[in-house]
Amino acid sequence: MPHNDVVERQARNCRACGAELHFSHRKYAGRGLQAAVWRCAGCGTSVREEARSRAPAGHRTGRVRPPVDDGPPQNPVLDPETAMRVLGRDVDET
Repeated sequence: MPHNDVVERQARNCRACGAELHFSHRKYAGRGLQAAVWRCAGCGTSVREEARSRAPAGHRTGRVRPPVDDGPPQNPVLDPETAMRVLGRDVDET
């Protein structure tokens, strides 16, 4: 369904059936603008907010993961002898 209706930020109910609107995604609206798209939980109609300027690329609020400083994980499947054979070395060389 097309989302021709533009909803104000405070309105959280569908105009068609009155059910609650849930955030769906952000849509590119052209010229560096984006608009939030909301989907009705009852009838499935999508509603678009007014287009706004996009947040700067370096200002994202995603998940921050700690740096990996322990090196690669241990491989519990290979014992040291098998690992040396896979690497093409003799066990006595180490």
